[in-house]
Amino acid sequence: MPANPTNGGALPVIAHLSDPHLDLSPGRSRRLRAVLDLVRDLPFVDGLLVTGDLADHGAATEYAEFFGALPDGLPTLVVPGNHDLSAPLLAALSDAGRGQTLSGTLDLDGVRIVGMDTHVDARDDGFLAPESIADARDRIASAPGHVVLAMHHPPVPVGHDLADSLYRLTNPEALEELVAEHDQVIGIFTGHVHSALATTFSGVPLLGAPGIVSTMRLGSKTDPIADTTAMPGFALHTIDSTHIRTVFHHLSPSAL
Repeated sequence: MPANPTNGGALPVIAHLSDPHLDLSPGRSRRLRAVLDLVRDLPFVDGLLVTGDLADHGAATEYAEFFGALPDGLPTLVVPGNHDLSAPLLAALSDAGRGQTLSGTLDLDGVRIVGMDTHVDARDDGFLAPESIADARDRIASAPGHVVLAMHHPPVPVGHDLADSLYRLTNPEALEELVAEHDQVIGIFTGHVHSALATTFSGVPLLGAPGIVSTMRLGSKTDPIADTTAMPGFALHTIDSTHIRTVFHHLSPSAL
């Protein structure tokens, strides 16, 4: 991976997208492509991360649309969300010539992004299986430098009754133990709640990307929980030594 020319060659920059929920409808496709067009126009971006709910129904045609929209030549890591289905997603990864795993790894200029699969087919809540924890532990141990973990479900409450009761990660203590074991883990990237998120977890920053398909309504409104009129957004993470600088971007209406 060549060094980033805009920052002296030392700071990897990651475009972090989440929750496109593609369903073959023109509107959702347009929202994803508008965000990806903006990412393509940013010459300093070194890698792309998409933290789940790539497809709305886990259908092969939805995954084909998703992978067909991704920028050529940009190193990319995707992890599944609660709307994704394991077998069709694995098949789509294979068809797209990508690593056939739901817990991939992306190495960028001495920083390793370790994908972790928190989804369980046909469930909205998330779970980190013991084998996923063990696999992540091995990839952290072999990392060439700092590590950021990437997953769909955030391990913290977000202040929305429905999200925090029905859509949560059910065993955050397993993740907390993993992070506490490894000093080289400097952050966690998440999605799922369709809202920019910034907090800390187990002593490191936890940063969630805005939703592409919609934005979570505030005030625990549950009918509907999502605002589909809000503009799609994404996060830009710059990793500087042990620090992560994040800027959240939302598109203007003219982009759609």
